[in-house]
Amino acid sequence: MKFLGTYFIQVTLLCILLSCKKTSPVESIEPEPISSQIAKDSISFSINGINYSFNNTNLIGIGNSQINIKAFNDAIPGRDYAYKTAGKLWYGNPDSTMYSSIFGMRSSINQEAILKIYFNKKYKTTELVESIQQMIPKNQSDIFKPGIQSFAIDFEKENTREGVVLSLYTQGISLSSTKPGFSIYLQSHKMDIQDNSSFEFLKVEHIKDDKYLLEAVFSMNLFDQDEKLYRVEKGFMRKNINMAHNMASF
Repeated sequence: MKFLGTYFIQVTLLCILLSCKKTSPVESIEPEPISSQIAKDSISFSINGINYSFNNTNLIGIGNSQINIKAFNDAIPGRDYAYKTAGKLWYGNPDSTMYSSIFGMRSSINQEAILKIYFNKKYKTTELVESIQQMIPKNQSDIFKPGIQSFAIDFEKENTREGVVLSLYTQGISLSSTKPGFSIYLQSHKMDIQDNSSFEFLKVEHIKDDKYLLEAVFSMNLFDQDEKLYRVEKGFMRKNINMAHNMASF
């Protein structure tokens, strides 16, 4: 899978200073509505009573991967395999692609803490267009819709599910909302690991042009490579996106 990233922080600050003599007429100025201003990106949550806060966006990217991946004993002519492990070649559906919209953030409190969040959706390959060596949708409105979102539980393994993935690196530990396991071949958890979890877009607000403000609440389970569970609670995300293209500047 290829990922393209770029460091990106955009903050708009508007200061208006007015002064006049007592004899001068005073012109009232209506403040700009809050919803039309660019709100700062932020993600916060707690794990086992410890609060985490991220507000420094340091990565935006896109990715493609195969879906519904299965093992084959022999190579399939004219096709690239997704994985090669356990003496087998692993291929997905030939006519479909998983598109991933990716954001990375760092903590302003603990600079070693790194968060990545992926929004994944399956497409027929013919529904995508080629851009920057990746296949992308014409716009991302199918991905970012108000309401409950699913979890891509077997992301980067079988890739049968689309939806949200959250990964966290902190204090030397890597955690993920996907099924724990070293590879598609070495994994033990079932597909019910997020049955007590939720991710909901409360707001998908149009700002201007292709620019939107997302707000979401979430709770979920994260796992380390030893399958230890870390429960995420009180999650909140605020994110500015360009709906036309994830790699376009906001």
